[in-house]
Amino acid sequence: MDQAEVQALFRKFAAPLAGYAATSAARKDLAEMLARNLWMAMIAGPELEEETWQVFKKHAKLDDDSLQPIKELYFDEMKPVVSEEQRAALRVRYRLRRQE
Repeated sequence: MDQAEVQALFRKFAAPLAGYAATSAARKDLAEMLARNLWMAMIAGPELEEETWQVFKKHAKLDDDSLQPIKELYFDEMKPVVSEEQRAALRVRYRLRRQE
């Protein structure tokens, strides 16, 4: 997977956040940061996904009610655009190994 393919796939992955990001520059920055964090968590696997949710709770001070819409967006609209085969290729590209 070359850099252009990775960037195109990331844009597709992050697209569901576009509506939120369109309202202000600050929201755009937040949506970008959120997309990058979720992207790396998705590539690394379920352990890092779970750790990411915990970090959002602890450091971003999101309660379960605030976190739930983000999780739904991630699991229902973002993660499904990247196949398991693509995630495996991304792990190789980023030199990540999943814990089995």
